[in-house]
Amino acid sequence: MKEALNYEHKTKIELINEFSHKVYSRLLSFVEKDGIESNDKNNVYIHILEQFSKMLDINLYELTIEELEVIAKYWKHMNSFIKEINEEDYRKLMGLNIFF
Repeated sequence: MKEALNYEHKTKIELINEFSHKVYSRLLSFVEKDGIESNDKNNVYIHILEQFSKMLDINLYELTIEELEVIAKYWKHMNSFIKEINEEDYRKLMGLNIFF
């Protein structure tokens, strides 16, 4: 039998939901801003958006607190990755396309 969700569990779920949608929206904005076609199956960013969609479909209420920790780490790493993409795009825009 599934145990009842406590306050900590519910709070973690809500934080993950909010954060994950923010990360998804940031990548979607990047894709739209760069004019990337959503049906371009050869574009890595489209594949990542599809992966994000699948991750957003997971019913977090069915997961244990440990499983939620794994999901939270995933979104934290993806958030860092998306920030890096946006920084690289900004550097290209400003003519600072350097690696460091």
